[in-house]
Amino acid sequence: MSGTTNEIKRFTLKRKVVGYKTTESWTTVPHVTFIYEADATNLLYEFDRFRIENPDRKVTLNTLLLKICVEAIKAAPQINALIEYNPKYVTGKIEVKKNIDISVPWALKNGEIISVNLRNFESKSLSEMQEYIDKIAGKIKNCDINIPLYHVSVNNMIGELKKGRLLKAVLALLGAKFGKPRIAKSCKKDIEKYKKTPIENKITAQDLVPGTITISNLGSVYKELKGFMGILEIIPPQIFAIGIGSVQEKIGILKDEKEEKSIGIRKIIPMCLAFDHRALNFGEIVPFIQKLDDIFELNTEATTGCQTHTVP
Repeated sequence: MSGTTNEIKRFTLKRKVVGYKTTESWTTVPHVTFIYEADATNLLYEFDRFRIENPDRKVTLNTLLLKICVEAIKAAPQINALIEYNPKYVTGKIEVKKNIDISVPWALKNGEIISVNLRNFESKSLSEMQEYIDKIAGKIKNCDINIPLYHVSVNNMIGELKKGRLLKAVLALLGAKFGKPRIAKSCKKDIEKYKKTPIENKITAQDLVPGTITISNLGSVYKELKGFMGILEIIPPQIFAIGIGSVQEKIGILKDEKEEKSIGIRKIIPMCLAFDHRALNFGEIVPFIQKLDDIFELNTEATTGCQTHTVP
């Protein structure tokens, strides 16, 4: 019998929040997924040219892809919505949101992941999006992320109570107070420092609540990633989620100026599109896909706001 002891890692506060929301997703949402393969050959060529010609303007590929997704969401506004559904009475409603608030998984230095809400991206230019994201990175460094995350956890329990789910809220509270490890507040010193930090320089609970849509870019975490995301969770009450893979080379069709075809290497970005079948049918996703087609094909009219050589 081996004398070694297996390592046991208890759920941290971050993992408890993730576990709570993803379990709700897979137990309540009927998922439908579709793999979209974006031919990004021409767009990536223009993007590389832009970065060479404008070394002082720091725009990442991740931000460009977020901008592209936002423009496509505008073409299919019905996917940027929140759902309320009562399975007992088979009643529900869908609220289409005008603001596009993007939930993005954010990797921390210790390897843990939190979900950050990038707010009001429907009105931001590509440069403004990059500035916003850079500022979020600075805010995360400035504070103990567990402080606003603790408030999010408490708000989740309050939300369950408002929905009449008393038992679920009570069990969550018991798990937080007595489960291993118990959810504990940060030390008094850190809390005081957090309170004194100006709101524009720190992450708040509002930055961590779910947005109107989720976009997860695995390619930004591991650029050499092969394959693609086959399915991903939709975080209620959202009804749509996008999972972006890394840039991959595949054999494809090339067209010259005379529209003559030949075989060549294309750069493909796979995207997993997941939607809540209670709220959407595939036909309602088509305008989103058509807009992506136009943007990646560098259709001038369609790519307004996304053209890398004229970053607004």
